[in-house]
Amino acid sequence: MNEQAVFDPVARYSAQLDALFRRTRTSSLLALPPIALLAGLHVGRVPTGSILMWTLAILGVYAIRIGIAHGYLTRPRDGDPSPLWLDVETMATAAAGTSWGAMMFLLDSGRLDMLFTVKLAFLAAACAFTMNSMAVLRFVYFAFVFPVYVVVTAYALMETPFLDAGARYGLIAAATLFLVLLLVMSTSVSRLMNESLAQRMAFVDLAAQLESSLTAEREAREQLEQQALQLEATHLRQHAYATHDPLTRVFNRYRISESLVRELHLLRRYQILVSVLVVELDGYAEFCSRYGQARGDDLLIAFATFLAADLREIDYVGRWGGEKFCCALPRTSDSEALECAERLHRRIAGHAFIDDLPELVVTATFGVATAVDGDDPERLLARADAALYEARRLGRDHCVAAAVDQAI
Repeated sequence: MNEQAVFDPVARYSAQLDALFRRTRTSSLLALPPIALLAGLHVGRVPTGSILMWTLAILGVYAIRIGIAHGYLTRPRDGDPSPLWLDVETMATAAAGTSWGAMMFLLDSGRLDMLFTVKLAFLAAACAFTMNSMAVLRFVYFAFVFPVYVVVTAYALMETPFLDAGARYGLIAAATLFLVLLLVMSTSVSRLMNESLAQRMAFVDLAAQLESSLTAEREAREQLEQQALQLEATHLRQHAYATHDPLTRVFNRYRISESLVRELHLLRRYQILVSVLVVELDGYAEFCSRYGQARGDDLLIAFATFLAADLREIDYVGRWGGEKFCCALPRTSDSEALECAERLHRRIAGHAFIDDLPELVVTATFGVATAVDGDDPERLLARADAALYEARRLGRDHCVAAAVDQAI
């Protein structure tokens, strides 16, 4: 609990005003039916002008109080409330108490009858009822009940034909005793209301602290998640740099060799075949000399993309170095590997690799080798490289498969 927030005088004063005006608006609206009932009971028993004068006066006062409460509760909450609000409300409350007391004079029927008792009962009820709405600030409640007491006492001191001296002094004594009782009760009610208000303020402050803590925790969690995502992205980039060619984004030499280790293990254990294609772009150096290294990079990227798109999902495509690429083909026999190489060879010749160079004709030379029991990646790739060398010797733009029993 933030004690500074609970016991801060400004915050406490603001909370008391909020409670006062909320309850005042409600109690003022609830007072309208009894006022109308009381006025109706006196129709035909007292002059109509007196009834209208009292009714309009007290309704006007209550309308002002409702307007004050509404104005306070709907004001912009951009600072501490002005003391003027409380001053105006105190004056309006005193006017309401005076209006209730004035009923004894304006609605006086001149007889000690049931209506006289009803008026006193309404006055007592009004004083008791308003305690719940005003006791949060006791002096505001005093501003209501004290004018009622003064007017009733003045009425009792006035010479009236139906009240003898004993009745008048008895009325004053009863009013005084009732006033003292109200003041004592209002003290207790005020203490309870302010304690409840303090607890509510403490609860609101605790809720705000909890919300702040949750917000801080959420922000910290989001920050940790962001850091985790950044670390994961960094790890993925590092992994990509370690296993992929930075230019073409296909596998690098290390990753191809690693995949061949796994595939050759499957060959030894389960006799699952694996073949490799070593592919070399023809005339790459001449192309770079004519169009520049940047266009040469574009050609390598397009060529690698073409190979990756044309092969199966289980196949591996990697850049071996320079303009040379290597494709590992799991579950592929020697004849199937040669057929795959010839299909790629035909498709490469008819493919437009660079859009703004439609006249460019690209060819490639293929060396094909299929693994045998006892091979390791170096021996397998050496046989494929030897087949590539033989294809070069034939004038490039050829596909040559290494014999299965070819020795290196």
